[in-house]
Amino acid sequence: MSSSIFAIARSGLDVERQRMEVIAQNLANASTTRTASGTPYQPVRLISGPQMAPTFAAQLQATDHPGSAASTAPFALNGVQAYGIEQVDSPARLVYDPAHPHADTKGFVAYPGVDHAGEMALMVQTLRVYESDVVMFNSARSMYMRALDLGSHS
Repeated sequence: MSSSIFAIARSGLDVERQRMEVIAQNLANASTTRTASGTPYQPVRLISGPQMAPTFAAQLQATDHPGSAASTAPFALNGVQAYGIEQVDSPARLVYDPAHPHADTKGFVAYPGVDHAGEMALMVQTLRVYESDVVMFNSARSMYMRALDLGSHS
């Protein structure tokens, strides 16, 4: 076991924190009928995935050395990373409210197409992944502490 397990757990914690911020942003703007561009708020999603070796050539070089950690796996995972945020293509929710200042000529107001139930489900999933990263971090710490304890008694 190497200290990279802590880096992997930390990267997962960072990505899930960012995902929770994006979910909170979507829920907070669920009633925003106008943004700076004059359109209703458009929900967004965090795009994340595995954090691979920096370059293909570096990965090949790492796998050429017998006995190295990279030579035992087809590719080296270094945790996860957020690649960016992209807009969700969801249609606006039209509500008839002719008294609203942003109503169109027919009396409809365009609200963001935020799916509250979907956002809440994603929030629970994100929380569970965050919790599992914390458990992994604490388990690794406990194993290291136990190994140090065993080493001091020999």
